Parts: sequence; C-alpha cells; structure tokens
Amino acid sequence: MTAGTVRLQVGTRMLYDGEAVEVIETVATMAGNEVVLKDRLGRLLRVAVKELLFSDRAQVVPDGPGASSSDDKELNSAVLALFASFAEAPDPARPQDLTMAELKLLDEQAVERHNRARRDYLANLRPIKTTQAEALFADLTEILEAGLEQPNWQAKSMAAIDAFPGLGKTTIGLAFAKHVHNTLIRQYGRFTATGHERWPVIRVGMMGDTGVKDFNWAMLEFFAHSGRKTGTASTFLSRALDCALSCESRLLLVDDLQFLQFRSAQGAKLSNQFKSIANEFPVMILFIGHELQTKGLYDDPQLAYRITPLELKAFTIEDEAGREQWRNFLLALEQRLILARKHPGMLANDLSDHLYARCHGHIGSLMTLVRRGCQRAFHTGEERLTVELMSQVKLDRAAEQRRAEWEARLASGANSSRPARRRKRG
Repeated sequence: MTAGTVRLQVGTRMLYDGEAVEVIETVATMAGNEVVLKDRLGRLLRVAVKELLFSDRAQVVPDGPGASSSDDKELNSAVLALFASFAEAPDPARPQDLTMAELKLLDEQAVERHNRARRDYLANLRPIKTTQAEALFADLTEILEAGLEQPNWQAKSMAAIDAFPGLGKTTIGLAFAKHVHNTLIRQYGRFTATGHERWPVIRVGMMGDTGVKDFNWAMLEFFAHSGRKTGTASTFLSRALDCALSCESRLLLVDDLQFLQFRSAQGAKLSNQFKSIANEFPVMILFIGHELQTKGLYDDPQLAYRITPLELKAFTIEDEAGREQWRNFLLALEQRLILARKHPGMLANDLSDHLYARCHGHIGSLMTLVRRGCQRAFHTGEERLTVELMSQVKLDRAAEQRRAEWEARLASGANSSRPARRRKRG
C-alpha cells in the first residue's frame, strides 16, 4: 500500500450520492469537521465528516497521484483521510463574546453571522470532562496500554461500555479513539518502519442483521480496501488482518452492539469471530452499547473472562457527592455558552432544579435542551436562559415523560439538585 492521501479541506472534490461536489467551507467541531459541499448546479449541502467517513455515500476524488477510492491496486487512503480529519480536527474556535450594547451596533447581516457562529460552536462543544467520564477514560487508557506490546499470538484485551441511551457513551468512545489516534501517531510517527501509513483505530458500526461476513467486510470498508468487492468471510478477515498489521492498528471500536442478539445462531458465530479477532489482530476491541448482558454478550465463558465491563451512569442528586458533580458540570457548561446577558450562576444556581427536572441526569437530553434554549435566546433577543424561556423549549419524549414527577419532587423539597452549602445561601 502507498502513502498517498487526500486531505479533506476547501477545494477537495468528491462524489456524494453519485453527484460531483466540492468542499467550499469547513467547520471544526468536537467530533470532527462539518463541511459545506457545492454541486455543479451551485446547490449547497452541509454534511458531518463522520457521515462522509462512516457511510458509503462519499468517494473522494484526488487531484494528483496516489491512492483513490476506485484504485483496485492499492489500499485507499482517501477515505482514511476523512478519519484523520475527524481525529485531528482542532478544537472549535470560540466566537467573540459581545455585550448587549455591542450586539445592538451590528447590522442585520452581522447579527446573522454572529448567530451562525454561535450556533456552530454550540452544536459542537468539546465533551466536558465529568468525574465519570474521566474515570472511564482512565480505565480505557489503562486497558489499552497494558496490552500495546503484547505478541500477536496472545489474546488481546476487550472492554465494553454498557450504558443507557443519552449518557454519552459513544461520545466518550469517539473521544478515546481520537486520543488513541493522535497519541500513537505523535509517539511513533505518521508512517510505520516499513513505510505504511499508521492508522491506530478501526471503527465499525453494527446493524441488526450483521453477520460474520458483514463484519469482516465492514473492517475492509473502513480501510476502503479494493478486496472488499468480492470474497468470502475468511478472505475478508485475512485482508482486514493484513491491513491492521501493516497499519499497526491498536484499537477496534465496535459501536451499537445492542443491535445484535448473541443468543441467536448468527450472534453465536459473531461471538466466536470476536474471539478470533482478539487472538489474531493487534488490537484492543472496545464494544459500545446498552443492555449487553441481557443481549447475551457474556453468555460465552471465554468472552465473559476476556471482556472488562465498564459503566456510565446518569447524574444523580440522591447524595451530596452527586449534587456537587451536577453543579460542577453546570458551571463548566455555563462558561462555554455565548450569550450577551449570561451571568455567573445562570445554570448552576437559577436553573439547576429546572434542568434536572427536564433531563433527570441524562447528559444527552440536557445538552439538547441547552442548545435549543440558546437558539431561542438568540432569536428572541433574550440573550440569557431563564426558567420562563426554557419552559417553552420542547424536548424528547423520554425526558418529558418524567418531567412532572421530577418537578413535583423538587418543588416539595423531597429532592434538591443543589448542594446543601448552596441551598443555605439561598
């Protein structure tokens, strides 16, 4: 395989859903880049780089020599470059903080630009390092590093993040993948000793009907190997192993594992496949999903002994430590918001109970609520978040189902989201 690479940047040409398009703008985000594509008719489309990377809808068109999406002789580094754009994206630039007086001096177009910049930044905030997230990250790092130098013939480590939807498990998994990618390239260089490009991470997403051949094909599809077009499950696996060894991959991220039923015949075959990969590939396997024990992941004794289960729980306000963690998260989130009338304690003091009642500790619902609330604050000119404004924001069904229950509990004093020392101050 060669080292030719197409970087995703302004001017990059590609085929998207079969249409020739060109990148005319990029926006750095916490999970990668978003790009604005323009087709030959001048129509614009905004797409996440993750969508370009993890689907088969995009095919990069290189401007010069090197591997390309249609190259039958080489491992295609054009698609892999999209993963580099995700993993190596810088932190998003923070738009300027303006006062109300400064906002009023802007003309209509300038206000639109400012609101768009705030919207883009808010939609792509870097993950906030909560106590739970830091602990999970540390566990993953420990598991990975303990097996980095293992011989290929030894069984490699496996870990599984099992958490309810909306708690940020995939966000943490992708953040860890980004960390592994950048750390190993920084330590060992962009190229291996034999001249191949180094690709520390492989990522595969699961679907309900994924079989062994499908999974092996998905690994080849990640590398965009020309051998993915035809072959058997065994030949696909052999080609994927060659890619992983040549590129010195060290992490295999398997997302949405809850779609699989391990107690079915197909699930049992995949269980054996995971064991084979752990035995032969130079990678730690990281599974991400929910209710994995119920799905039968640990029914196989060998997997039960090899997989380290890891949890990620919702924020709780049942004890003082939980309330402190909740407050610290709100304080950190508050600092990142860009609102002209924002004030210290806007979230952590004024909205603490309201936010907990609305999302009851689920970070996914909380972030959605805050983002939508900020959009409303931009467009109404309120430029701050209040209980009145936030009460008008609609949220997901799961969150809304328990809203009345939590509002009653917090209003009655049966629970409080604020630490005792803060309640005493009013």
